[in-house]
Amino acid sequence: MFKLYCDVCGKEVTPEEGTLSWRDDGSTLSDFRITHKQDQNHSEIRYVSYIHLWMLSGIAGYTKFIQLLIDHWDKGYTLKDNKGLKKALDQISNYIWHKTKKNKEQTD
Repeated sequence: MFKLYCDVCGKEVTPEEGTLSWRDDGSTLSDFRITHKQDQNHSEIRYVSYIHLWMLSGIAGYTKFIQLLIDHWDKGYTLKDNKGLKKALDQISNYIWHKTKKNKEQTD
């Protein structure tokens, strides 16, 4: 099974104990990272947004998050952290793919 890893401590984080957090200052999205809930420590807490990993670890939640990003870009937001967002989305999509593959193998 593919595992998710905390960008702060480097240890495994399960969907139940983790979040995807980022900064939203009203015009820019940045500082995307997967963390344990207690490791969200962003320098400017006022602008921190997050979503629980258990909500993103299925295809419906993942798709809704992508739609949220698109909605922000439609409003004129810019993306300041392409690398961080890509790293987070890669981890989450790989987790979903491996989970789906494992479920399919169990039903075959």
